[in-house]
Parts: sequence; structure tokens; C-alpha cells
Amino acid sequence: MTQTLYSENDLKKVVAELAAAIAADSCGRKLLLLGLLKGCQPFLADLCRELSRHQLVLEVEYLQVSSYVGTASSGQVTISQVLPDSLWPGCDVIVVDDIFDTGLTLKSVVAHLCEKGAEKVRTCVLLRKEGCSRVEMEPDYCGAVIPDAFIVGYGLDYNEQYRELPYIKILAEDEQN
Repeated sequence: MTQTLYSENDLKKVVAELAAAIAADSCGRKLLLLGLLKGCQPFLADLCRELSRHQLVLEVEYLQVSSYVGTASSGQVTISQVLPDSLWPGCDVIVVDDIFDTGLTLKSVVAHLCEKGAEKVRTCVLLRKEGCSRVEMEPDYCGAVIPDAFIVGYGLDYNEQYRELPYIKILAEDEQN
């Protein structure tokens, strides 16, 4: 039986709380939201809408990053594109990702951005998996902590399936085809 962890309404509340926390910390500075594709898309879109209610100046960019094969992390983070150096001056970068699992992806991306000259980099994740981190790092903003289970929906996928679900659920073994 499939277990729903977060309904559409639950997700709206979590995103609104994250936006309020980011707005409170931003002190009116321009924000560059850097979404990690593909999983962050629904979350980032909703986060942008919520942040706009706080009248913040936003810019959005995406970075193609991958580290998963099936239901397991490969342990290798691949950043598939280069962003122009002109993005960083005068703004705070917030890396937006759907889930903090091993932490390898966020740690690699933050290091990459700092090497490229970003002055202030913060991280925002919708979810953090309990007890899975392989790095000494915590996201600056985290919507919720979840159990160590493979989840799908709201951008999270299993082999490119289930991203379209408007809620988040634990993937049952019989759904892993």
C-alpha cells in the first residue's frame, strides 16, 4: 500500500513557511534562486510565487545536476553546464533542491559556486531524509524531515516517472518497474 507523506495542502503550507523564512533573512537584497534540475521545478515555481508575496527581487536560473541511478545515489555528482560569472555580483544565491539525501549534491554545488565567485550561497530544500547524510552540512532552509524511504511526486521521480504527482508519497516496491 502506498503511503502519502504530504498532500497538496501540506506542501503549500511548507513552501509558504520556507518563503517567509527566506524573506526574513534577505534584508531586501536581490536573490538568485538556482534550481537543481529536474526535481526542483514544481517546488521552485511555488517558492517563487510565495517569495513574490514578500516583494523580493528575484532572478531564477537552473543547473543540471545528477547523482542518482534508479533508487540509489551513485556517489558521483555531475554538473552538466556552466553558468556565466555575471550572475553573482550584487545578489545572494540560494540553491534550491527538492531533497537533501546524502548531501553530496548540495555540497558539490555550493563548492562549485564558491569557486566561480559567488559571494553568499545559501541552500533551501523541500525535504531532508533522516539519517542519510554523508557530509557535514545542513541545508540553510528545510521544509520537512522525512523517514529514510524512496519518495516520488511533486518533482521527485523514479526513473523519470511520478514527477507529475501533486503530492509526495513513498514509492511501493511494486511501482518500481
